[in-house]
Amino acid sequence: MADYKMLIGGRWVEAASGERFTSISPATGEPVGTAPRGGAEDVYRAVREAKRAFEAWRRTDADERGRILLKIAGRLRERSEDLARLLAVESGHYIGKARALVEGTAKVFEFHAGLADKVRGDVIPVPGERISFTRLEPLGVTAHIVPWNYPLFVMARSCAPALALGNTVVVKPSEETPLVTLELARMIQEAGVPDGVFNVVTGYGPEAGAPLASHPDVEGITFTGSVETGRKVMQMAAGHVAKVCLELGGKTPLIVFPDADLGQALEAALQGILSRAGQICIATSRLLLHREVHDRFVDELAERMREVKVGDPLDEETQMGPIVSQRQLDKIVRYVRIGTEEGAKLVAGGRRPDDPALQKGFYYLPTLLAEVDPGMRVAQDEIFGPVLCVIPWEDEGEMIGMANGVRYGLAASIWTRNIKKALRVAGELEAGAVFVNDWIAEYVQAPHGGYKKSGILRENGLECIVNYTRVKNTVVQLGERLEETWFEAPL
Repeated sequence: MADYKMLIGGRWVEAASGERFTSISPATGEPVGTAPRGGAEDVYRAVREAKRAFEAWRRTDADERGRILLKIAGRLRERSEDLARLLAVESGHYIGKARALVEGTAKVFEFHAGLADKVRGDVIPVPGERISFTRLEPLGVTAHIVPWNYPLFVMARSCAPALALGNTVVVKPSEETPLVTLELARMIQEAGVPDGVFNVVTGYGPEAGAPLASHPDVEGITFTGSVETGRKVMQMAAGHVAKVCLELGGKTPLIVFPDADLGQALEAALQGILSRAGQICIATSRLLLHREVHDRFVDELAERMREVKVGDPLDEETQMGPIVSQRQLDKIVRYVRIGTEEGAKLVAGGRRPDDPALQKGFYYLPTLLAEVDPGMRVAQDEIFGPVLCVIPWEDEGEMIGMANGVRYGLAASIWTRNIKKALRVAGELEAGAVFVNDWIAEYVQAPHGGYKKSGILRENGLECIVNYTRVKNTVVQLGERLEETWFEAPL
């Protein structure tokens, strides 16, 4: 158990109310530590400090901002094991994955450290003796509302470019994973980020997240979470016309053609739904299997799922950890019941583990539902758990309709040895990313985001620059005189 404080204006502080809340380990159901239960007053204080720090930070040389981000990456690596263990205990990531995520977070800061002094505008040819050029300037105070499934990586994905480009930051982490976020905040402070440039307010969404999203001095909001909450964030941002970047839900199809490398496709199907116990927006939760390979593929997949070691995140042999909370576990149980009631066939899993040692935690076995109709709720809704729905197909056109027939469009995965076929289908899919013979390919160098209800704008890559900058156009008259009469003017 550890009692943490929030970071506001360079100081570690309690909530104005004096209240605290407890972070629970999903592996044991036991407390990990406590954090301040921040509210509107704390948010206002954090935004005020961020706004006060903005002018100095925006004028800090870009290469100096980059050097500070490199120091953050160094701090992450120096304390990687401690941070990974806390991530595993608080969020349920098994320890091997937690270590990889800490390293991935360091790489995000490194990428944007290099980006800091390379963002520039354009010179534009305009009529007459004039020169027109643009500058990209920081927005100001930016808000970052971070989910529980990848609290370090997702926070870095938005905060690193915001800081690199001269913005100041207020973070509201999930109430499920506040402690690991505050540990990262400590490293950011130790790396030399000036007071007020980076702030963290912990608490619940309605009490801290809503005041942050609706604050009139917040110029940009980055949110990752559900479609329903994303809509509310957009409505709050509209009140003061703030820029919004959203990554929302997903229902990624993994499409298998008969000519695919079936062994690799099967491995991808396992990883795609069991990584983070299916609690990931781009989880390949719909398996669109051609009927020619359907039966054998399903049998082998079910057998592999039964062999997955579900257990303690700190056990080096664990392959899948727990669900993040009792509430999320209850949701998964409810959806599996709905699926079988609608006619899906339960082939594997569909229950909690028998091991008494896991009964206190929020564990659920890898689950395979076959004979799923595309219109079933389990095929339409984001379950956010280790539940894979198998949908058979024969006609390519009908399959594309099935793949696109949900409200989401975050990603898609295609498995075939025919590159022409892959590119043809990729062009028809309504998704922000299409992975060919892979199930996930999110890299900090490449854009990430979705179509339809999966979000707006992009994170990662150079495309993220637009999220944290605004364009200023300057036009200089180089001639000796303007037009003599008003009707000769350009407009």
